[in-house]
Amino acid sequence: MRSKLEFILGYIVNTIVDKAVLWPFYYPIIFLMKEVRADRVVQSNGITILALNVNRFRGDLEVLAQSGFKVYKMPYKWQTRIFHAYKDRNLRGQFNAPSANSSIYIDRERVRKYLSRLLKEIFLKKDIDCIISAGLFYNQDLDWGAVSVKLGYPYIVFHRENLIVNKDLYVDFVKWAKYLNKIEFVGTSIVFHNKIIKGIYDKYSGVNSDRIHALGSLRMDKYISDTKSKKNRNNNKRIVLFHFASFNAIFTNRKENFGWHKLHDKVHTSFVELSVENPGIEFVIKHKGVGWKETEKLLNDLDAFNISNLKIYGDSSCNNAQKLILESDVVTGFCSTALLEAAIAGKAIVYPLFDEANDERYSDFLCFSDSLNMFDVATSKDEYKELIVKRMKYSVVSKKVMRLRKLQFEKNVSSLNSDALQKYSELIISEVKDSNPEKITDKTIKNML
Repeated sequence: MRSKLEFILGYIVNTIVDKAVLWPFYYPIIFLMKEVRADRVVQSNGITILALNVNRFRGDLEVLAQSGFKVYKMPYKWQTRIFHAYKDRNLRGQFNAPSANSSIYIDRERVRKYLSRLLKEIFLKKDIDCIISAGLFYNQDLDWGAVSVKLGYPYIVFHRENLIVNKDLYVDFVKWAKYLNKIEFVGTSIVFHNKIIKGIYDKYSGVNSDRIHALGSLRMDKYISDTKSKKNRNNNKRIVLFHFASFNAIFTNRKENFGWHKLHDKVHTSFVELSVENPGIEFVIKHKGVGWKETEKLLNDLDAFNISNLKIYGDSSCNNAQKLILESDVVTGFCSTALLEAAIAGKAIVYPLFDEANDERYSDFLCFSDSLNMFDVATSKDEYKELIVKRMKYSVVSKKVMRLRKLQFEKNVSSLNSDALQKYSELIISEVKDSNPEKITDKTIKNML
């Protein structure tokens, strides 16, 4: 039944594309294109942004909207529906760099010709000035971004994956930068959080370095301010574990028998045991869904979902990671930006360094190996449990450790000056000015910033 519906939808979309009929895409997109609302009244700076693949952004769109940009969300189902014009759309490995005689290459010409007409009408209707995406390698964004640039609009990629805290992650980023060199970047600018990744892409991507930027993380500006406010407090009787999968931060050697299997099981089991042993304390496991099935099975076997003081929150939960960190006493995890966020909040952080994490074979995959002094390091399961209980009672972090933490946060995440939004705004305004100098003058720039 599904294949039949796919065939019918493919036939309809191909007919629409070949006959250049705009309304079947135009009207649903215009109707479903929702504006990101700011949570307070803000003065508009006159620039309108269209965000592609919106579920990939993590708070960035809201930050931009609250700073004066008008931000629209492209309805994802309608963005991807154009894929049905590709007869061999299942050949994902060939999508970014198809050979000249392939069906994907031929269909791409058709799709982009259609999108040129469609987007021109949409952009005029919604007064769009700039298009943004959250990733360099999202197939669903490639055609939309390329066509936008051809029409004269800036297409900026705010690349989401930005953490390089082990040797394997570095190797993996080099691989992807070389891949971008192969397929060629279709946008106008790339934004990373840190200079480490910018340096990799400067060297290997084939993109001019002046089009690659290290601007920090938009969602960190407010968080940095919150760490210095009353929102950041201890004595909450709450301990948070940021879930990790057994393949966490392992990319170049993903084999069934190679991973943090023992560490994963012991850390999550210990956390459940601690919740049973300390009923007066709230224990929280926060996950993003990645590799969750393995952990969910383990937790079911431990009857963890029936423990009243153990809370388990997914990625869609209103209990976001930063709020949980600020309202916790102790944080634990393995390879996550959340540990660096907890670090600058002055939280006690317990890091598990046992089983595979203490095995020489895994040294290239161990996260934060050059800065473990930021944490309270546990070298066994028993010590892991003991340190969490100990730091629950006394969570003070020394000034020396805080200096190291701040250095690592700025190196990997964002400036502690809370100026990421300023940098992003300057880039967007500059790109819009270059593409539409009549709309953006030097006088209006001063009023915007």
